[in-house]
Amino acid sequence: MAVFLALKSSGPIVQPVVAVERNWPVEAVTVKFRQLAPTIRLYGRIESPRESRVRSALSSDVQKLEVLVGQSVSKGEELLRLDDLDVKLTLAQREAELTEIQAQIQSENTRYQADRAALEQETKLLALAQSALERAERLAQTQVGSKANVDHAREVLTRQTLSLTSRRRAIADHPSRLAQLQARRQRAVALRDKALRDLQRARVIAPFDGRITAVHTSPGDRVHPGDRLVDLFDTAYTEIRAQVPNRHLPVIRQSLHEGKRIDATAVLDDAPVALTLARLSGKIEAGEGGVDAFFDFQGEPPPLELGRTIPVLVSLPAQPGVFALPATAVYGADAVYHIHNNRLSRVNVEHIGEYRNGEWGSWSLFRSTALQDGDTVLASQLPNAVEGLKVEIISTRD
Repeated sequence: MAVFLALKSSGPIVQPVVAVERNWPVEAVTVKFRQLAPTIRLYGRIESPRESRVRSALSSDVQKLEVLVGQSVSKGEELLRLDDLDVKLTLAQREAELTEIQAQIQSENTRYQADRAALEQETKLLALAQSALERAERLAQTQVGSKANVDHAREVLTRQTLSLTSRRRAIADHPSRLAQLQARRQRAVALRDKALRDLQRARVIAPFDGRITAVHTSPGDRVHPGDRLVDLFDTAYTEIRAQVPNRHLPVIRQSLHEGKRIDATAVLDDAPVALTLARLSGKIEAGEGGVDAFFDFQGEPPPLELGRTIPVLVSLPAQPGVFALPATAVYGADAVYHIHNNRLSRVNVEHIGEYRNGEWGSWSLFRSTALQDGDTVLASQLPNAVEGLKVEIISTRD
């Protein structure tokens, strides 16, 4: 028994285990309430309101093709040429018809002048015939002249009367005949001008400075009126169409109504390009969750390809009483962790929009009544972040 008690008293003493709480090293950001302009990220598509689809106006063969897809062209530059032999033959026929009608008009005017001159002579002849009849009748009454002379004088008077009547009718019909000829001349001129226009259409030219997007024909092809030949767009009239979510529309509409300019920035080939909001669409297609906005380039646009999708950052009007936080500080969609006495406290916030914060990249703007100016917020993404977790701040962003 004595040996047992001695051995028990000489054994090791078990010390109680004391739990030590770990301090998690984290980064933090200071809350600063300011008036800041939020940005929204959209994805736009390059379009042109002046995209032309040049079509054929003739039935002819393609004689020569001058352009290829992707090529830049100047206004008035020849795109392709159609065979114009048939058009030239038609033009020669129309010009011959016009020459013939002009000759007929000249002949009618000459005839009219001759009829007027002949009318004076026939009027005198009628007076002479009337005098001869009266003289023959007087001689017949005195039995000096014969009845045959009277009949002959009456016949001459009748014929002269008919001739004078016919001449007067010819003179009276002159305006109608001239009007008919002039109408035919106008029709001939119209047909001649149409042939000239068709001859011009055989040479297809660029309507503006642009870039070729499609070529639908090649030399030797037979084309008909309405067939597509070349597609091109005006490089001076390019814009970006992007859909704006409905929650941002009231602010944008109010700014446009007040005449405030809304700027935006597009990222094109890793280079920023300045944009300006020009207008909003007047129609919402079925299934869309916003309204299309159209952005114009500030200054001369760079070389673009229609249909290309690029990101667009739109700067909205400044909002008072907001603060900026990096994306790593947000948990879920509307929660951050306030650091107080090295302990985490979950706080709900209201997302206002994105914010470009210089070297730190894109941040987001928030509004919250649970935070005050100068509070510290967790800026690191901790997988085990919970209410009350103890942390150690190793760096703080402003």
